[in-house]
Amino acid sequence: MGHLKIGGSYLLKKTLTKQYMIASAAQYILAVKHLDIMSRSLGNKQVRPIYKEGSNEILKCSIGNSAIIFEVMYEGRKTAMRVYMRPHHNLRAIYGERYYPKELLINASDTDCGLADVVLCDWHEGVSLQSKIEELCNKPKKMLALSDMFERFALSLLNEPWAHGDLKPENIIFSPEGLHLIDFDAMYREGFSPNDCVEIGTQQFQHPLRSRENFCRDIDDYPIALISTVLAALSLDSSLGKELRTNDYLLINPHLAIVGRDTVLERIERLFAEHGDIRHYRIAKLLHSPNMALPQLKSLLEPTPQATNSPEKLSLEYYNGYWGFAVNGRFAIPPIYDLAFEFSEGLALVQIGDVWHFIDTSGSVVITCGRGRNIKPFRNGKTQITREDGEFVIYRDGRIERV
Repeated sequence: MGHLKIGGSYLLKKTLTKQYMIASAAQYILAVKHLDIMSRSLGNKQVRPIYKEGSNEILKCSIGNSAIIFEVMYEGRKTAMRVYMRPHHNLRAIYGERYYPKELLINASDTDCGLADVVLCDWHEGVSLQSKIEELCNKPKKMLALSDMFERFALSLLNEPWAHGDLKPENIIFSPEGLHLIDFDAMYREGFSPNDCVEIGTQQFQHPLRSRENFCRDIDDYPIALISTVLAALSLDSSLGKELRTNDYLLINPHLAIVGRDTVLERIERLFAEHGDIRHYRIAKLLHSPNMALPQLKSLLEPTPQATNSPEKLSLEYYNGYWGFAVNGRFAIPPIYDLAFEFSEGLALVQIGDVWHFIDTSGSVVITCGRGRNIKPFRNGKTQITREDGEFVIYRDGRIERV
């Protein structure tokens, strides 16, 4: 029978066929401290663990659900080394050449030992997006910049052929260079089947119907819509930040959202309607979807090109339940409004939720009229609205005066 030399002693291969065993985190940490004698190849590759500053004993690491993540030096740069505490049969498909199967010898006891899989990943310096949200929740301008950064990042993810599978602020690292994903263990790749689903992601960010059976390319849609909605809302109303630390969810509970009973989401939708933020209003509405896939999300995240059309060229069109404006049969202002009127005197009257606004040819809100009825497009430079607090005249220059 063959033998394997690890740690200066010969152990029967039969003993090492047990890949996972009951072992404490301390035993994994001990193995990493002695990579030169407890690993098959990483010790020879000059992988060296990093110790906490001022300590020769405490390694820099964090414990996840299925792996312990160590900071190590590899080929002259800082690297994340993931040491797995339980089986994960997709590691090679997900990580490719960065995967080292049965790499690390773990001594669970004097009589019980086994081998742990290891993955080497890029290390990203920075803080989690969760920490950044909490830091900036009372700084609207900086939160707006963070919201824009996330949406550019999210759009790039939606253009990928894969899905992360456990998209949440704690798995996104914020750095001056941008946002970076970590922890791909729940990843979906083309060709994967429901049998390849090892994890279904953190429930606070997943569509409630997410399961192993619907493991597919669309699993990131709902968390993207949720995070986008919250960041945009915090940039408009910093008082929402008071609930960040008192709630297990990122303001919105998906289980309540899809059945229309999440009061924070209702407040956010009203906020977007009042500010005329139609894009985020529509993204927030997607959180009610009974379906996990949100095919409209990508177009809502895409930046709207600056329109150069004159009002006379824009025709009012109805599509898929909403109103927009088209030129020669192609939408210049997407069909996302609940109600809309033709352009008159250079502006168009539109309704977002129950709030009326006038927009220009780029779709930007020029005048917010409020909630009311009996309002019509401009004629001779003015119009009128009946609101709960009385009758008001709205002038083309933006003035609103009580009758």
